[in-house]
Amino acid sequence: MTAQTQTQDGVVRALEQLRDELKLKVHLGKAEARDSWRELEDKWRELQRHRHDIETAGATSAAGVKSAAQNLIHELSDGYERIRNAL
Repeated sequence: MTAQTQTQDGVVRALEQLRDELKLKVHLGKAEARDSWRELEDKWRELQRHRHDIETAGATSAAGVKSAAQNLIHELSDGYERIRNAL
């Protein structure tokens, strides 16, 4: 496993923890936050698919998948932060 992959795994684990914390708050929270949550859940599932693709892809095709996964990580981080601030 490369250092970049290890770093990305750590970021994804931190996102997963934040996701779990916010999931409960959103359940109890505002309708707007619930709508944002649903959109982020779609992106979360897409990120999980990309991570699986990275593990099974060859080095050349993995680079594109890693780039897409990195974009999703940024979108999820920003989205989770917006929800956290709204609650």
